[in-house]
Amino acid sequence: MFRSTMTALAVLFVSTAGATAANFPFWYGGAVVDSVTAQCANGGFVVAKDYMPSTYRAKTGIAGEPQNPGINFYRGLSTYAYFRTSGNPSTMNGSGQGKGYLIRGNVTTIPNPSQQPYNFTFNFNVTPTTITTTTQTVTIDGTIGNWRNVAGCTVTFRAAYRLGAWQ
Repeated sequence: MFRSTMTALAVLFVSTAGATAANFPFWYGGAVVDSVTAQCANGGFVVAKDYMPSTYRAKTGIAGEPQNPGINFYRGLSTYAYFRTSGNPSTMNGSGQGKGYLIRGNVTTIPNPSQQPYNFTFNFNVTPTTITTTTQTVTIDGTIGNWRNVAGCTVTFRAAYRLGAWQ
């Protein structure tokens, strides 16, 4: 299930760029939720101290790679995918906005495809600040606002990633 969801996300990442998932790196790891706002109780499905497997993709300058960096969180049968549309163009370091997707394990969007994608805000401290195809580890301390398309739901998290490759 995890591999099929990851494959579907790779297709989503590259569908408009003309590249294949093997052409650019992903970083694999996990995120710990430090805090959530009270509004997250209304459908955010996240609480403080939650752990979620996560993947991260920076723009590394490889020809044909997707235009925007992104971060994904995996929870049960769902994936929360967030892609930058404004802010730092290569790493999502700093603050900006993006488009979010909620994807079920069977690769259908939920709860209502007409509400996809939804807008979110972010403020990330990405280390290192410059990421290349050989960067071995990445850490992110950050917040995502409008988590899961829940108005007022802001999630603060810490994440650590290691360079991986599609197989």
